[in-house]
Amino acid sequence: MGDQLDPAQVAERIEEVLEGLDPAARAGGEELVRLLMRFYGSGLEQLVTIARAGAGDAIVHRIAADPLVGGLLALHDLHPVDVRTRVEHAMTAATRKLSSHADDVALLGIDPDGTVRVALSAAGCGAATVREVVTDEVTAAAPDTAGVSFVETPAGPTLLQIGMRAPA
Repeated sequence: MGDQLDPAQVAERIEEVLEGLDPAARAGGEELVRLLMRFYGSGLEQLVTIARAGAGDAIVHRIAADPLVGGLLALHDLHPVDVRTRVEHAMTAATRKLSSHADDVALLGIDPDGTVRVALSAAGCGAATVREVVTDEVTAAAPDTAGVSFVETPAGPTLLQIGMRAPA
């Protein structure tokens, strides 16, 4: 039980297995996944209720700070921190990782469908890195969102370097 699972890899694998089933079996497989999600969600809800009753919200926040457990709580709408706050924290973590490219991204908002909109002004190969870091951070902090959508913004004016001319 000590193995740490990568939730994104597990989700990908579930999708692969479901896609590999013939159409008749796929409907049953999807129903099985839904039932298991409801079952585990109900159990997690009971655990959160017991933890809150015994130790208050502080323990629930500590439990949710674990990436795996926090992701499960978020998927079942049990996370003690709202989506907006978790996305803002993810953006802060992403900008720290991006250092020199941190000014290239800005959170625009979260659409009603759960899509996180991010302004991106990075160009060239740096843009791919920025997209990857932001997407990874947002997905880890808020797996209950519908993904990240990048809105390209024009780069600012080119800076002109003005130097001092040597005296004639």
